Amino acid sequence: MTNKKDDIKIDNEKVETEEKEEVKNTDWKEQFLRVNADLQNFKRRIEKDRSLWVSTAQVKVMEALLPLIDEFDLAISSSEKQEFSQDVKTWLDGFKMIQKNFKKRLADLGVKEIDCSGKFDPNLHEALMQVDSADHKSGEIVSVLSPGYLLGKEIIRHAKVSVAK
Repeated sequence: MTNKKDDIKIDNEKVETEEKEEVKNTDWKEQFLRVNADLQNFKRRIEKDRSLWVSTAQVKVMEALLPLIDEFDLAISSSEKQEFSQDVKTWLDGFKMIQKNFKKRLADLGVKEIDCSGKFDPNLHEALMQVDSADHKSGEIVSVLSPGYLLGKEIIRHAKVSVAK
């Protein structure tokens, strides 16, 4: 025969064991939730870093290409001031077409020239000189010395301008 005290003792042990398992399960559940949250944060951070790396790489490539655009612009603008034979004019027209296509491809990639009409903006423009101008108000851009470019909303190169005094 079993004793009531023994039955109570066994029931108490059973309850204590169940409580311990419940506490263990709660601990495991909390640990799982923390680890899962850490994993989600890690995924978001990696995605953000990856996006930053891609953006940085794009800007670096575009920075390397901008001198080519400047050289095309300079060569074509200086050639327009001179008279050439028909063969050379045809050749220059080919270069103009290459320049146009190059700029179109950059525009397709999200690169656009900074607008330099109107008021000077230190976030977009770099003032290299101040000039007297009867046609412009103080602080307005008089001329563009070197165009600036944006990739999306990120500045690749500031526009170099002269500003009215």
